[in-house]
Amino acid sequence: MTRQPPRLGAGLHLGLYLILWAAISALLVSCQTGNDLPALGDHTVVLWSADTMAFVPGRPMDTVLTDRGDFRLDAGRIRLKPIALPHRDRQCAITVDVSLRSAGDPWDKSGTLFAFADGAGRDYLQRMQQGGDADTIGFAGIVSDPEEANREPALELLRFITPFGVGHFSHSERAQAFKPESVGAWADSVHWSADLSHMQSWLTDTDTLWVGIYIDTWTAEGYNVSASITMEESDLPCDVALDQTTRPLLNTTKLAHDQRPYTAFPESPLTVPFTLDAASKGATLDFLTTGHGGHAGGDEFTEQEHLLLLDGDTLKRWTPWRTDCGAYRRFNPTSGFWPSTYVVRGDTLEERVASSDLSRSNWCPGDDVKPLRLELGDLAAGEHTLEIAIPGAQSWTDSTFNFWNIAATLHHP
Repeated sequence: MTRQPPRLGAGLHLGLYLILWAAISALLVSCQTGNDLPALGDHTVVLWSADTMAFVPGRPMDTVLTDRGDFRLDAGRIRLKPIALPHRDRQCAITVDVSLRSAGDPWDKSGTLFAFADGAGRDYLQRMQQGGDADTIGFAGIVSDPEEANREPALELLRFITPFGVGHFSHSERAQAFKPESVGAWADSVHWSADLSHMQSWLTDTDTLWVGIYIDTWTAEGYNVSASITMEESDLPCDVALDQTTRPLLNTTKLAHDQRPYTAFPESPLTVPFTLDAASKGATLDFLTTGHGGHAGGDEFTEQEHLLLLDGDTLKRWTPWRTDCGAYRRFNPTSGFWPSTYVVRGDTLEERVASSDLSRSNWCPGDDVKPLRLELGDLAAGEHTLEIAIPGAQSWTDSTFNFWNIAATLHHP
């Protein structure tokens, strides 16, 4: 019997396998011959543990260091804590976790976990303590101020929307009486996580990281919140930490006691200039947007197209809109509801529709808000301009409180 030569495909597969194995072996050997990075282990910082955030005007010691090692600001609606995350030569998986439970506030409210680095955090704290020009566009760092070295926007680590009354009202008789069949049991709390691994350099290569949490509550009961940051170091001895620059470009969220929401989108786009000292390859932009204005027909419930331009060229045109809010019904025991009648194939049907189920401008009560990540490619050194336009944004009036919370963060090697 004549032997057949091996098939070409099988030989190629074997050859590729051997090449891959040789590359992996070489990498492992290189990690064991003097190029090992030190293993320093995992690290966790507990920021808050069931701490109360509530609105209590005139509360003593506001903007003063508390016995928990943080500052209470804006009559209790903001907490700010200075921490230091340890430097690691190895790549780390960095996660932030936030848990929330209503302490008596029955409403859905916008919230965010944010941070400033070093001098920008001290500048923010000082101006919050002094008050003064908080109602200007530059106060809370909506955009960077080139004349103020430490005046930068807050970098959002995790944006979230509180649900209607989770926890405090979850076991009330009224909540049980109106629980829909689709909900087995009301949740007792809500939890969100975000991956911050791509920001390792910004988070760890700073003397002081000022981490804050904000909830737009106007009640004296407020919420109980817990938050932590966890660093899990790579087990690979040559897994070098990514050296990447992270830079907050703008943030319009109201993070000051007498600052108003940013309401100028109906008049004109928001233009954000920034400068790169050197050319950058593989830059990315994280963009957050949520529309607010809870009256009927407000920007919370109206689809509004967004337009992003970089140096005059269209970067992205889209309409941020969430249609899946009903999936978070179990977190919303105090959501209002009303009967809704509709016709399907000639049959008239009726059901109860909860406010928390309604579609909204890029957010749902009880969920976090995922940033839109855009690949920018290579950017030249020098001046650049990011422009954000919401052409259909509606005006803020005495009865129609329309505004947009916008944030953008640039990442580049």
